[in-house]
Amino acid sequence: MSNKKEKMMEAYIQLLDENPTKRVTVNSIVARCGVSRNTFYYYFPDIPSLIEEIEAKWVSLVGLPGEAGTIVDCLRPLAKYAETHRSGLLHAYHSTKTVQFRASMDRLWNAVVNRYIEINGTTARNEEEKAVLVRFYKAIFIGMTINWLDAEMSYDLLADGRRVCELLKGEEICKNLYADSEK
Repeated sequence: MSNKKEKMMEAYIQLLDENPTKRVTVNSIVARCGVSRNTFYYYFPDIPSLIEEIEAKWVSLVGLPGEAGTIVDCLRPLAKYAETHRSGLLHAYHSTKTVQFRASMDRLWNAVVNRYIEINGTTARNEEEKAVLVRFYKAIFIGMTINWLDAEMSYDLLADGRRVCELLKGEEICKNLYADSEK
């Protein structure tokens, strides 16, 4: 990746740490990293495309599942990054572009869950069952992330995620759901 492109992505993140999203403009990004507007537009057609590049970077922060016990363990680097850029993440979340933010979370969690299942395998017998599992886990993690952001990141999301994995591994919640459906 180009050094200038990387600098502009980092400038956006720094500016978001300091300002609400509506105040982060192409002008403020280029001023922060000392490049021209033309340079910005050479690499990115607009700010949403810059954000997509940042999302891809976030996905690359996810640890390899083979090195970790659970999907939550894979997320340590991403959680550390989120904590480092807490203000920016909360600015993005509280911005008026909530739909865009949630779409970003959907893409992020989709990539994370698919990557984990791809490497660790699944009990699914076919692609349809795999898709159902991906939607299920993605819904859990998106919901947990939204709750965490609504609580201003005031608790340990990874600890809660590990507990969910323990519950699902022990099948406590699944046993109770299955028992209810037989009544």
